[in-house]
Amino acid sequence: MTLSVRDLACKYNHLSEEEESVCAWCSSMLHHQPREGWNVFLTTEDHERAIECFGGPHLQSRQRWQHLLRSLEGSEHLTWAALAQGVDPIKALPCSNDAFLAMAKGIAGGRRLTGAEEQWLQSGVRFHDGSTLRYLGESWFLDDVKLPSLSLEAVFPLLADVEGRRGWDLPALVLGLASCSPLDHDVFAPVPHPFQRRQGRVFRLRSHYRPLASMLVWLINRLQVDRPRQPLSREVIPMMAWAHDIKQRLFERQGDNLQAMFSNALANHPPGLFERYDMPWMRAWQQLEDTVRYPRTLNWAVRTVGRSVMFRVRTQRASTRLIKVPARADAWAALISLSHSPLNSPAGRLLLGLQHNWSVAYTEEVPAAPSLIRSLEFCHQIMNGLSSRVFVQHGTALVLGQLGHAYEVRVGSGQHGAPYQIHHLFGLNRHSRSSICIHSGNYSQRVPLGDTMGSVLLSMANDIKAATESIESLAEVVAGSPPFGFPIENVPTAWLDALDQDALEMLRTNRYQREGWFLPTVQRHDEAYEGNARFWAGMAGRRRRRLGQRTDEEWQERFQTGMEASNEFPFQTFVDAWRDTVRPHLPSNNEDTGLLFGPNMRHMMNRYHHLMPHRRADDVHAEGDVRDGERRWCEVFARVWEVMSLAPINTEVLLPNMDGDALSFGHANLRVTMRNRLERNVVSRMARALGYARFADEGRYRTLVRKDHPRPDARLQLTDVLREAQDRQGVRGAPPRWWNYCDVGAAPDETPQLRWELEVDLTDNPRRRGENDGGSVAIPYWLNNRFVLDE
Repeated sequence: MTLSVRDLACKYNHLSEEEESVCAWCSSMLHHQPREGWNVFLTTEDHERAIECFGGPHLQSRQRWQHLLRSLEGSEHLTWAALAQGVDPIKALPCSNDAFLAMAKGIAGGRRLTGAEEQWLQSGVRFHDGSTLRYLGESWFLDDVKLPSLSLEAVFPLLADVEGRRGWDLPALVLGLASCSPLDHDVFAPVPHPFQRRQGRVFRLRSHYRPLASMLVWLINRLQVDRPRQPLSREVIPMMAWAHDIKQRLFERQGDNLQAMFSNALANHPPGLFERYDMPWMRAWQQLEDTVRYPRTLNWAVRTVGRSVMFRVRTQRASTRLIKVPARADAWAALISLSHSPLNSPAGRLLLGLQHNWSVAYTEEVPAAPSLIRSLEFCHQIMNGLSSRVFVQHGTALVLGQLGHAYEVRVGSGQHGAPYQIHHLFGLNRHSRSSICIHSGNYSQRVPLGDTMGSVLLSMANDIKAATESIESLAEVVAGSPPFGFPIENVPTAWLDALDQDALEMLRTNRYQREGWFLPTVQRHDEAYEGNARFWAGMAGRRRRRLGQRTDEEWQERFQTGMEASNEFPFQTFVDAWRDTVRPHLPSNNEDTGLLFGPNMRHMMNRYHHLMPHRRADDVHAEGDVRDGERRWCEVFARVWEVMSLAPINTEVLLPNMDGDALSFGHANLRVTMRNRLERNVVSRMARALGYARFADEGRYRTLVRKDHPRPDARLQLTDVLREAQDRQGVRGAPPRWWNYCDVGAAPDETPQLRWELEVDLTDNPRRRGENDGGSVAIPYWLNNRFVLDE
């Protein structure tokens, strides 16, 4: 039996005898913070563990830090940055010890650097591992890697503390601290569309993507620092390209299921990556758990602000404030490890527990404002008056309109800044609904949310009146889409007669009277209609496509059965079935997803500002696949270059003339799909530098034959080709592609033994069209012609 909203057990419902508990509907409004807020999903054990670690908010700040670091002593969050006891990480200073300490004292006091001190910092501090930390142009550089988020004043106190730095890996700490809050959004965000730049829009990361951004930025910086000193530096380039591709692919979409997306990326990671960097946060990302509840936090947990490293904690009003982190190596090591770990890992939950309880314990609840309480009571009064058409389950309301249109309403970040979301239901599966907007775009936080939600429920319950009088967007929905369970066309007259005739007449007398599901059959086929049948049919089709109109055939059959049995629509059966599809209520996190204009607009913009020609949706490979992104250029084409360089004289290479066909070799089994003219031109210029010449050009393929040894400047030509391609594609933040290409020598007398990577088939998955007849699929002309290298 359908539960009435009058029976909701809630202390704000005057018809209920409940005095303590709050229903899920009111809870969703109490927890909603549309513009700022702090929501974490931690168990009592998580909260208590964090409080036990730092001793509780009643202690002084210094005592809290001491308590926290003592509790983490010996844990992996500190040992990852530890050296042998007593080892000084600094091997050479650019000046004497006394001068270095005097410079540190002056920096701490706010004194400007002298000319000699600037020269000393430009020479840099050399560490135990051979790396050098320099200060150039108001930025720190570890070797050649820029660390833009670190200030001079924040780093220098630890550098000058002889006893404090002993036993700690300072270059690892500096590199980790720089990636805790990457301020350069271009490092991990896609190129903004020009329309976004004109509107002043800023691409923002969702909360659970920030640790991933920190980890990837740290990984790329670590690889760049280690590459010159690694014996097998060529293995580092695929790792850098993989990290770059993951940033591009994952951050463009920022889906809710981070675990599934990152698992695909892990399945394609270069070998040896996690063995080379066995850090606690890298192990946590390997063991990433699935979850449907991601917390909402405000900005980065750890960041450098001015002269200090700061830690972000929650305030009593659910906003945040920054507190100073002691200039201690163990404090830096702990926060770096925690902030680089996934939020739903044990380390991430500990970090959230520290942030949530540092200033205010989780047991201290913030009382709701009296105006909000009154609005909740008012909202319940409205629902009780509409109890025959409003139903609530787990914080979600189902509203039946005047003619039977079904709307699902819940609190959340809606379109145009609305604090609510409305979906028009065609069926009960997730594909049978469409989002609608009745909001003008003007939202005032001064109006209590309960009043707003009450007015929304009233508007949707009286949808025909609201549509015909004031809300044009709703008018298109009710006129273009039939009620729930109705067919789109040829609605039986008996069904129309069973509806609210006053509301139906109100709809018929509106400006849509020429065509629509609500017109009787005789009126739909009058003489005027027959004369313009094609026009009206086209208008109806356009409206259906624009509104995504569809119906659920299963429910049409149920409604047909109900009308034949009792001449009544089975709305009660529909409501009972709807209740089973509603998920339990979770506190609203109202996260800014980074989708600035909605998925449809974002999809349209992505067609024009991809950083490089990735595969299309019908055959795109998993995240991090060697055939896509920067890994394609750093590994796949590096193998093409190596295979061609190892070919004897008179060896043939078949280069396709059409997109989608494969490049093949006469002396190796390597095959690579050529996706566009850019790739074909790159291969052609590579072949010319290696001594190949065009032999024949027949139909779909041109034959290249090796006639000579490589040119003396073959490596230089290769570098120019790859640099031009990378520049024209607009790829930023990725390693130079030519780093991973081998040096070449004279052409061998016979084909040598090739390593297994050069015998792999790297062609793309078959395309949907043309896969049976070997045909290729044409790509848009602008993608074919946009990035073309000169022959």
